[in-house]
Amino acid sequence: MSCTTLLVGKSASYDGSTIIARNDDSGSGTYDPKKFVAVRPEDQPRHYRSVISHMEIDLPGDPCLYSIVPNVRPNRGVLAEAGVNEHNVAMSATETIAVNSRVLAADPLVKLVPAHGEPGDADYREEVPGGFGEEDIITLVLPYVRTAREAVARIGELLATYGTYESNGIIASDVDEIWYVETIGGHHWIARRVPDDCYAAIPNQLGIDLLDIDDAMSECRNNMCSADLADFIEANHLDRAMPDPEFANHTAQHINPRTVFGTATPKDAIYNTPRAWYMQRHLNPSDDWDSPAAQYRPDSQDMPWAREPESKVTIEDVAFLMGSHFQGTPFDPYGTTGTAESRHRYRPIGVNRTGQMVCMQIRPYAPAAYRSIMWISYGSGAFTTPAPFYANVTDTPAYLRDTDGENASTNSLYWTNRILAVMADAHYYDTDGEIEQYIEDVQAHGHRLVADTDASIRADADALASDSAHEGLKAVRLELETANKAMADWLQTRTQTLLNQVLYTTSNLMHNAFKMSDHWMS
Repeated sequence: MSCTTLLVGKSASYDGSTIIARNDDSGSGTYDPKKFVAVRPEDQPRHYRSVISHMEIDLPGDPCLYSIVPNVRPNRGVLAEAGVNEHNVAMSATETIAVNSRVLAADPLVKLVPAHGEPGDADYREEVPGGFGEEDIITLVLPYVRTAREAVARIGELLATYGTYESNGIIASDVDEIWYVETIGGHHWIARRVPDDCYAAIPNQLGIDLLDIDDAMSECRNNMCSADLADFIEANHLDRAMPDPEFANHTAQHINPRTVFGTATPKDAIYNTPRAWYMQRHLNPSDDWDSPAAQYRPDSQDMPWAREPESKVTIEDVAFLMGSHFQGTPFDPYGTTGTAESRHRYRPIGVNRTGQMVCMQIRPYAPAAYRSIMWISYGSGAFTTPAPFYANVTDTPAYLRDTDGENASTNSLYWTNRILAVMADAHYYDTDGEIEQYIEDVQAHGHRLVADTDASIRADADALASDSAHEGLKAVRLELETANKAMADWLQTRTQTLLNQVLYTTSNLMHNAFKMSDHWMS
């Protein structure tokens, strides 16, 4: 499993934005190069075929413009991973999760069944396509929705019609709401709205801990689900809750999806729960996290899905957490406390096989034409930080777009960050100061560039964006593309400087280094 998700409601964020962020981590031993691209309506397919499952679907004829950060290599399909459309709807897909075997028995995953034999043979059987998966979701949903709720509904329709071959968590947000969807078996699903004053920390484990089925079947204020979910649970004996005499005559249906659908294994306590523990520890630092009496430990399986932070959450908080490795605890692999065992006991959030982290910020105070910012980083988050790029554009900067799928090159942000991380990892404390300064510089420059760009077009953006010929909107997008290029050009220069610094420092620390002064001083 891979990926870590952090969601921040608009009243919990520092500026009233909805913020969704996810690390896209490759599977163990693999590394997927990433790129930042805009998909214009004319480039969106009208007939779609999945590479992995061979599912085929005719798509609507009116897609909108959207920007994504997909894989470079086409071997597993598009894998758009994170994106924002021109209606300021953001999506991230997916957070890999797991459901228990009872669910899989009741509603099996819809997997590709290859053809058997050759046409004309007596035992020949045609191929049976599978459902959709991570490869497909953003491509099938994001170009056709105007709100996060519409995205959830479209996901539900696709699940009912085609099913899925894997278990996933899917995020959709707009300027007002954040929704988190978890697939349940091949065709079922649940969704919760993140409370406005809360954050949700999600680490590769089915996480929603309360679903109000009554609300999901009626007003859908904060809950949504498959139309037959209650019947599905009852028919397959999935609800494990013990009877509570106090609520014997209460008809409302509230379930804990973790106990009904999820898993809670020893592997979860090593690989998954420690990441939620660390994110909550950082955002609620006054709680007791370390004493023997602490309510939640790294291996706790009952940490709340969503909770209020002690202070409003910033982009810097998100960037730190998505690249974190248990700093300040005995579990930090670069730490000096604890033991050799404790420092490698749990899976960190920022790992070597992170391909990208995209933090999508939908800002209520900015006009719709330039409301959405995609904070993008490539490579291991422990050694880099995201930079801001406007989403509502028709083209993206070459430094982030033209990533080579195979060959390392310092002309690419992805490969430069990969090279930097390998060198800095081997000499963490010798390069830490340079990395920290880089992070501060990128974040400060990014915030300043966004503020200056906003100010330069704020006065006429609304009028330009509303003209009937859309020429004004094109002009705004051109300004956003110019700002994005300026950010990328500055980032390339600053990242090259960091590479030069780290290369020099680590060259001096090579094991075969030798100076005559070393000999005489020994």
